[in-house]
Amino acid sequence: MSKIKTVTRTFSIRKDIIEILEAEARSRGISTSALVNQMIDRSINMTWPSEKTGALVIAHDIIRGLLEALSVEDIVKVGGGSAQAHKSTAMVLYGTEQKLESILNLLDSNYGKNAQWYKFTHTVNGRDHMVLLNHEMGQKWSVFLDAYMRSFFLETLDMPLKTSYTDSAVVLEFRI
Repeated sequence: MSKIKTVTRTFSIRKDIIEILEAEARSRGISTSALVNQMIDRSINMTWPSEKTGALVIAHDIIRGLLEALSVEDIVKVGGGSAQAHKSTAMVLYGTEQKLESILNLLDSNYGKNAQWYKFTHTVNGRDHMVLLNHEMGQKWSVFLDAYMRSFFLETLDMPLKTSYTDSAVVLEFRI
């Protein structure tokens, strides 16, 4: 795997912020430079687009509470409808081509790593693909993700999925 190229720049940063960054980097076992790169990457790929689209960062327990108040049928409707609405927003914001590789990258980077909807794993065996979405949000979050992903793949790639889920994971299967 090739190393990502870096460029050295000089910035003035308040002393109190540097102290906080250095302490956080030490607690994570990484360099301050690595932490700042992670923060900038997250700002570019999540914060700025969220500000443009009105996305809201909300605690997991609040989402779980809202999901528990809804019926499974309502969650399926919300999941499918949300994916349809997010298709055009995602394409505009991220310039993602409607190709499988680009869509998988969007789902991994933006929904997985940045928005923290799930932990994304993609495996390929010949023409068969499996995407595993692991999370800790409970069965109704799995219901939402299942409906969302089925609709998102159909909307963006015109690709139906075979799906299954548990309380902590959603499996998406397809063949190309």
